[in-house]
Amino acid sequence: MQRNLSGLLFLTVFALSQAVRDTFFANTFQSVSFLFVAALAFGMSTLLFGGWAVLRAPQEIRFLSGRPARFAVLNLTTALAWLAYFFALKHLEPAIVSMIYVGVGPLVILFWSGGERPGHMRFAECAAYTGIAAALAGIAYVVLFGHSGLQSDDATLRTGALIAVVIGGVSITVSHVIARQFNDDGASSNLVFASRFLIVVATAAAAEAIFGSPALRPEGSQLGWIALCAFALIVIPSFSLQLGIARSSPLSVNVIRAMGPVFVFAAQQLDDRLSFSSATLLCILLFSISASAASGLRAHAELRQTRD
Repeated sequence: MQRNLSGLLFLTVFALSQAVRDTFFANTFQSVSFLFVAALAFGMSTLLFGGWAVLRAPQEIRFLSGRPARFAVLNLTTALAWLAYFFALKHLEPAIVSMIYVGVGPLVILFWSGGERPGHMRFAECAAYTGIAAALAGIAYVVLFGHSGLQSDDATLRTGALIAVVIGGVSITVSHVIARQFNDDGASSNLVFASRFLIVVATAAAAEAIFGSPALRPEGSQLGWIALCAFALIVIPSFSLQLGIARSSPLSVNVIRAMGPVFVFAAQQLDDRLSFSSATLLCILLFSISASAASGLRAHAELRQTRD
């Protein structure tokens, strides 16, 4: 019970801080390179949490080294997910990015679990997954036809960012499943968290060095401020999510994450670049309700199956 309560606390911290993170960095990425921020934030994660993990329990490294293929996939999917997410944040409305990033997860998990045919699910569960798919289709329409809260004349860039965040959402779902497997094997959350960013740090740093613009790299006091915000809004919330996933039931994780886009939509109203979009809000509410219902119905069905 205590473990579940702590997991819920960590998930709540993540959901609330995510709203501030997405709103802040969507604005910041207009003048600061997202590759620079990625290298900085995840570099700090690797050094701080990696050092902590090695000093605390060096023997746990065997859980990672014993599964090299799984460890490589963890790093690859994490890198793809975060870089795609940051790219999309730069070019799309934050709440839309958050919804798609989280929204493809239930559909990926459904496919991963065996691609159950509708006949194997109750009508209510089918309706919930249909609601998720409809919300995602609706939000794609909002982006492609310029009805979001962020006005842009570059349809090609909007389309590219939309595709990127879909890929990122699939990747982060796979990444979280693999991270949970390492946790179940006995690896601590801080070790898994520190070691999953190796490729994203290397890729972001190399891409920034080769393709980045010096004008978009913060210096002096701005660098210190960006580093502080990156640690407070990216590193700590991401670690909270890792702890929450390791300590909570899939139902709790999915329901709280499903509410994340609602919090982001509320927070982004403080960004002067954005206008209020009823279409965006409608799609987000449909998704949050449908995803929460799907998770609850799936958990109930699994509980009944266990009892039978």
